[in-house]
Amino acid sequence: MIKSKSLKKQILQQLIIFSLVVIVIVGLLSMYNLYTSKLKIIQHNQEQVLSQVEHEVNKFLLDVSNITEFIAMNYEFDQYILKNIVRTNASISSILILDKDGEIEDFYALSNLNIYKGFDYSNKKYFKNLRESKNKDYWSSIFLSTVDEEPSLSYSYRYKNKTIVMMIRLKEISQFITRFRNYDSSHMVRILDNEGIMILNPDSSELVLQRFNATSSEIYTKLINHQKSYSQINYKSIKNKTNEYGMYSTIKKTNWKIVVRENYQEILDELNEMILGIVLFILIFIIFSIFFSLRISKKLFKSIDDLQRITKSISDGKYDAKLEKTYYKEFNHLLKSFNKMQVKIDKREEKLESSLKSFKSLFNSTMEIIILHKDGICVDVNKVAVNFLGYKTKKDLIDKKLSFLIGDKYTEKTKINGNRISEFQITTEDKRNYICIGKTQSILINKEEFSLLTFIDISELKQKDKLLFQQSKMASMGEMIGNIAHQWRQPLSIITTCASGVKFEKEFSTLSDEKLVSSMDLIVNNTKYLSSTIDDFRNFFKKDKTVVEFNLSNYINKAIHLMIPSLKNGDIHIETILDDELNVDGFPNEFLQVLINIFNNSKDAFDMSTKEDKTIHVISYKKNNQCIIEIKDNAGGIPLQIIENIFDPYFTTKHQSKGTGIGLYMSHQIISKHMNGKISVKNNFNKKTNTIYGCTFVITLPIYQSSYLGDYSI
Repeated sequence: MIKSKSLKKQILQQLIIFSLVVIVIVGLLSMYNLYTSKLKIIQHNQEQVLSQVEHEVNKFLLDVSNITEFIAMNYEFDQYILKNIVRTNASISSILILDKDGEIEDFYALSNLNIYKGFDYSNKKYFKNLRESKNKDYWSSIFLSTVDEEPSLSYSYRYKNKTIVMMIRLKEISQFITRFRNYDSSHMVRILDNEGIMILNPDSSELVLQRFNATSSEIYTKLINHQKSYSQINYKSIKNKTNEYGMYSTIKKTNWKIVVRENYQEILDELNEMILGIVLFILIFIIFSIFFSLRISKKLFKSIDDLQRITKSISDGKYDAKLEKTYYKEFNHLLKSFNKMQVKIDKREEKLESSLKSFKSLFNSTMEIIILHKDGICVDVNKVAVNFLGYKTKKDLIDKKLSFLIGDKYTEKTKINGNRISEFQITTEDKRNYICIGKTQSILINKEEFSLLTFIDISELKQKDKLLFQQSKMASMGEMIGNIAHQWRQPLSIITTCASGVKFEKEFSTLSDEKLVSSMDLIVNNTKYLSSTIDDFRNFFKKDKTVVEFNLSNYINKAIHLMIPSLKNGDIHIETILDDELNVDGFPNEFLQVLINIFNNSKDAFDMSTKEDKTIHVISYKKNNQCIIEIKDNAGGIPLQIIENIFDPYFTTKHQSKGTGIGLYMSHQIISKHMNGKISVKNNFNKKTNTIYGCTFVITLPIYQSSYLGDYSI
């Protein structure tokens, strides 16, 4: 037994829990959104700074390249060009012009660098690497200037047989990156050269002076070596080993790495302050939520108590109980509804009794036999079932097993199977057997599930189907006798001619042994042909009793062979495209009858047309594990108003002397019921003239269905 719970307690608990859950979820989502928003803001700021620094460095390097090209173009015409460029560009400390052997041909510097014309620079990297490679220019690694110990680099440019070398200071870039600071006043940007040497670090100039190599630090091991450009990651700083959050990019010309960073602990501290504020807000909101929940529940519980009191009075039969208005109008409507309940209950009881009588009347007056059973045991039946089964009263059937009426063989078909209709045999009280068709469905009575079996007797329909099939056979027999006559005329004529010739020559004594043997052989061969023709027609009229596997092409060719004389007589040409690998399970002689019925249908249509080119096409192929047979003709097609009725029994458009209207009906029965297939017909349209020129019969059969295909065979 389920233990009862207090509604008041449940409502109060659910109300408080719901309020707390909503508040906590909203708070957690707010904190999460705050955290992600903060990181997105930091990411955006770092991307902007990185983009600006990268742009400035690229611009700086491009300016150097442009100045060098300018020197290359104008040096021969202006002897003061080196002096003017060095004095007007603060980033350039000196310019050297080297000849093809690496000796100084000309130079200018702001300070005395102890260099002079003719000095051999051929062993310097900026000359040696440029000459050994095919490149036009060369950017050196960063080095500290001997003059002011500031980061410098050289840029070499080859033109003709000379080499221009520019000594460049990074003071301008250093001043630019000092503009970018974090909230803790630390600088955001660091720059490392292509070998991982720290070349610009406004916060730790000693690392620059020491030419610190950062390749073993987490800047390289976690950020640069494992992340893509502009990807943020948390890593430890070089100097203080504090957690930093940043990203990097690469200058393509020099392979420098620009790193933008921010102290991760500062980010967390700022977030913690915001989160603490959110937590305090959540706690305050929870207190107010509990307070208002108690206030609302108090008013709600009073209304529930009033409702409980009124419902108890009505259940005890006190319908005149006084109704007091509650705080909520919904409860007021509900309480008023109980007042109307007492009046309607009596009326509904009367209607229920009337409906029960109507149902019993309907249950007993229907033409179907109805048996209500549970687990195969009869519970109730209608009067039609009692009369049909030959019993005196319902009591004789109630509590009987269905297998007693239907037999164990068919009991499985009476189980609930959706809307599927099954065919089975019924045995009556006087031991008579009837073929019935029906279905079983589930029905609930007083919350208990029963099975409702409904069926009707179709024994007479079965008998009519057998008669129709017999009529169809007889009609086919008439067609076949005509075909026998056509096939026998020529062989009989040959036999008669040979016999007469032998007799004539014998009378005039002109018959030779060779002529006698030749004539006798011709008579024997034609006699064998007549005998094989008799066997073909005898096999056609054999009755199919069991399902067998047969080759589709063989029986299509047999049908054509049987119809050839009749078709030739009507100047009808037949063409085939057959898949000889298709085998099906079924009744081959019945299938043969279907094909002959369709061929006869086309032949009769050609007889009523004036078309000269009379052709029937037979095609067989496999599609979706099905055998498809298409029989097309150009005999003019079927009128649209009757095409849907041609498979109906006794429907025919032919003269009474030619058609009975059962050939196509029986063809439909054989294919659909006996062989588990489908048969349909459609008109063939000429797309250019939009006219009907013929029709196509389509037969679909399953491949290799070794189990029994039909409910019965005729």
